[in-house]
Parts: sequence; structure tokens; C-alpha cells
Amino acid sequence: MKKIGALLLIGLFSTGVLFAALDFTTVDALYDSEQYSACKAGLLSMRSQAATAQEEADVLWRLSRVTLGMGDDLDKKDKDGRFAAYEEGEEYANLSIARYPNAYAYHWKASNIGRWGQTKGPLNALGKAKGMLEDLTMVVNDFNIDDYTETWYVLSSLYNELPGPPLSFGNNNWAISYMRRAMDTLPVHKLYPGHYKKLAEELWARNWSASKRGKELAKMKTSWDKGGSTLERYRFYEGKDGGKSKPFYSSVTLDQMSDRQEAEMVLAYLEAKAKTFTPVLPSELRTLNEISELRASWLK
Repeated sequence: MKKIGALLLIGLFSTGVLFAALDFTTVDALYDSEQYSACKAGLLSMRSQAATAQEEADVLWRLSRVTLGMGDDLDKKDKDGRFAAYEEGEEYANLSIARYPNAYAYHWKASNIGRWGQTKGPLNALGKAKGMLEDLTMVVNDFNIDDYTETWYVLSSLYNELPGPPLSFGNNNWAISYMRRAMDTLPVHKLYPGHYKKLAEELWARNWSASKRGKELAKMKTSWDKGGSTLERYRFYEGKDGGKSKPFYSSVTLDQMSDRQEAEMVLAYLEAKAKTFTPVLPSELRTLNEISELRASWLK
């Protein structure tokens, strides 16, 4: 029935019945439910119906987004297929920027490049890092978008996965600050288990004690209070109140627990939430299985 419904939607897209002016409600719902092929087909049909440059740009960045999702769904061994998908996604983002510059196109351009780099390997990713950072900086600083959880996730991944100076600009503490911002801007309609996993992994690797956290977060508050551009300031988001805030998954403040205690807490909260959350999507189930394996490895 799901496939039949998707096919009917594609038929409506192609006849133009749904659209006097472009309405993205249906394609966005298809994307959110991971019906990527139907979503892409609908968007390709909508592109020819766009009446303005901005409307076409809005179609194109969504094509960039859904193409990345399709690449992620491919077997990890199918590197050629993944490369092709992420390169196609980057191209759609570039077309969107050319038609009508917008924050989401810059974000999904950076995301596709990042996935390409993760698939290709660390040495190849290094060459792409500066361009990614420039695109993400456009989102946060130039378009003043500071509440898009996806952008903070990609920024965190970038700083966490890159080596530090002199090879590159990686910084694990900044990565954690950006990831905390990603967690604080999570939408409610999806589970986002990858966000929880990412924060937990970063905290587990840093491994600060509660006492060290208290001292370091107090230092971060000083840097946070100095201001600067949004992206610069949010490097210290973790310490914005000196460690006195309580994450939504915790009953204690940041300065009262160690990194690894918090990492365990993050994943325990997620696993409890997943038991009652609907719908849990196929990609989310895969991530939840990875999290179960991760927690088991921590007990060894």
C-alpha cells in the first residue's frame, strides 16, 4: 500500500494537479518518511513548474538533500554508487545557489561533500574541509541561521574528524560545543539517533572527569562572554553558563558529571525514548543497533 500511495503522489506531481504555486508539504513528508525515490521523482516534476528563481532553488536544495539520503541508503561497499550520489547532490546544491542563494543549499552542499570525504577517506577529506567550513559559515554567519540542527551536526563532525594543527583545523572541544547546539535544536518530529550517538562518542573519547569539566567549562564561559561572530562564539557553547545548565536528558548539571557518565546517560535516554517513539525509520533502526553495539563495547 505504501508503494501504491507513493506512485499516486508521483502521478499527481506530473499532472500538476497539486500545485498552483509550489507546495512542498508532500515531498517533505516523503523525505521525512524515507521514501526517497518517490520524493525525488516529485521534486524533478516540480522543478519544471517553478515560477520563480527562488522556487526553483527551493526544489534544487531539496533534490540535494534527498540525493544524499539515497546515497546513504546504498551498501557501504558500493563506493562508486555513493560517490556518484554525493556528487549529484553537490551539483544540485550548486545549481540552487546559482539560481537563488540560500542557507539550505549551502548546508546540503557541505553535507554531500562531507559524506563524499567520509567515503573516500581522510586524506581526500582534508582537501575538501576548507570549502565545507566556508559553506557552513555562510549558513550560520551570513544567513543568520543558528537553529538548524543539521548544520551544527555537520560542523561537529567536521571539527571532530579532522586532525588538529598543523595538518588541519580539527578541535574536539569545539566539536562537542557544536554538537550540544545540535542537540538543543532538535526537531520533535524525528528521533535523530545519530545526533545522540555522535555526542556520546565525542564525550567518551574526550573523557574529562567531573572536576576537570567544571574548571574547563568555567574557562569556556569567559570565551563565550567575549562574543565574536556566531560561529566563533558557539565554539564555546558548552560553557555558556559555566556548566550550570541541565541537558534535557539529565537531572544534574554539566559540572556534576564526567564526560563518560554523560555519554552513558545520553544513550540510555535515547534507548528509552525509542521504545515509545513513532515512527522509528529504517535508518534510525540501523543507528539504534549500532548504539547497542557501542554501549556493549564500553562495558568490555
